Amino acid sequence: MPALSSLAGLFLGAALAFLAVVDGVAPALNRYQRHIADTADGDLRAQFVDLPPRKLLLLALGLGASLGTAVALFLPWPIAVIAALGGLALPRVVVAIIRRRRQRAIIRQLPDALQALAGSLRAGTNIGRAMELVSRRYAPPLGEEFSLMLSRQRLGEDLESVLAAFVDRVPAEETALFRNAVLISHRVGGDLADTLETLASTLRERAQVEERIDALTAMGRMQGRVMCLLPVGIGAMLYLQQPEMMQRLFTDPIGWVVLAVISIMMGPIIQCIPPFHIIPWYSQSPA
Repeated sequence: MPALSSLAGLFLGAALAFLAVVDGVAPALNRYQRHIADTADGDLRAQFVDLPPRKLLLLALGLGASLGTAVALFLPWPIAVIAALGGLALPRVVVAIIRRRRQRAIIRQLPDALQALAGSLRAGTNIGRAMELVSRRYAPPLGEEFSLMLSRQRLGEDLESVLAAFVDRVPAEETALFRNAVLISHRVGGDLADTLETLASTLRERAQVEERIDALTAMGRMQGRVMCLLPVGIGAMLYLQQPEMMQRLFTDPIGWVVLAVISIMMGPIIQCIPPFHIIPWYSQSPA
């Protein structure tokens, strides 16, 4: 009887623990599913990428399970869990990369588009006709953005809200300057063509300076990334060579403290590793 009661108590405790875990996991899964749906309907749609939320959710779960299983074959289970969670975060990383590349492409195309707008305005057309010309002449992604702005304006939206939505989709100083130039000219008058030509020249010079800075700092940035990844690589090599010794990091309380200290110290500098420096984390809204 005592053994039976102990077994019943153990079973009851395990059942209660399982229910507690399920109660904690279910809300987290619901939040993650809503997050994936918001990513597919919001961020990806804004980048003209049509991907159903269900497919994106299945892709994220498949990546998480695959990475967790692959890492578990060679490394301890805590690292496998971290890899699985990283797989679940990969869709957001991919979306951030897509947004970043699209934004850079639009900024590269914007000076020539502003020059074309200025030329059309000098020829006697209005801003709507000039935007239509740019939407037809320029390739995506800038052509898509101007086509969307033109469509929204034809549906009855005012110019200010159309340009504000453009800046929300492509948050950058260059797009904000374009919006301000058009709105100020629309409200108080002035030579918008001359303003757009000056802005196009300024953006070209700024792009040249930024490219020169990137070229001069490329070696230093690469060295920083290598130094950030070096501790992780050394730790993985030591684990493969001396698994019994390195296992204490994951089984001994002192090892847990060491890992916690390492994580805290590596946190601020991990931002130098792309794409971590452009990830809009789950607790923040996308920039």
